[in-house]
Amino acid sequence: MDGDPFDEFVAARYQALLRGAFLITGDVHDARDLLHDALARVYPKRSTIRDPEAAEGYVRTTMVRTHVSRWRRTRREVLTAEPPEGAAGEVEVGDEVLAAALRALPKRQRAAVVLRYYVDLPVAKVAEELGCSLPTAKTHLARAIRALRQELAGERELTAHVG
Repeated sequence: MDGDPFDEFVAARYQALLRGAFLITGDVHDARDLLHDALARVYPKRSTIRDPEAAEGYVRTTMVRTHVSRWRRTRREVLTAEPPEGAAGEVEVGDEVLAAALRALPKRQRAAVVLRYYVDLPVAKVAEELGCSLPTAKTHLARAIRALRQELAGERELTAHVG
């Protein structure tokens, strides 16, 4: 008897989805919760997904929309200077400075940057997944890139003065 294609998809793409959730939330525990919530929401509808390749898009869209809904409800975020213990070993982000700069962005801007440059979606698809218009998505991206450039330039200046 063959396994459920959705279960196979989750097993194959779990780490990539978790990395995306981490970049959206900025916290390993919140990322796990977000991913699990998204998978729980998509699972009952898995039989309606005709193309197995589309499952990742459904899960990603659900993660972004769930995250935005949580943000709208709470409108507060606790940022820390350092990721929690064990975060780096569990979710490989690469450059810790970039991860910190991403965490400093507002949630919708962070989600837009992750979808556009980490997931490599076209801007129109970013707008669709964020549930906003194309000009709004472009504005989120432009503001996020400007903030990241300022943050990373400031980090380089600080490193140059210290080193």
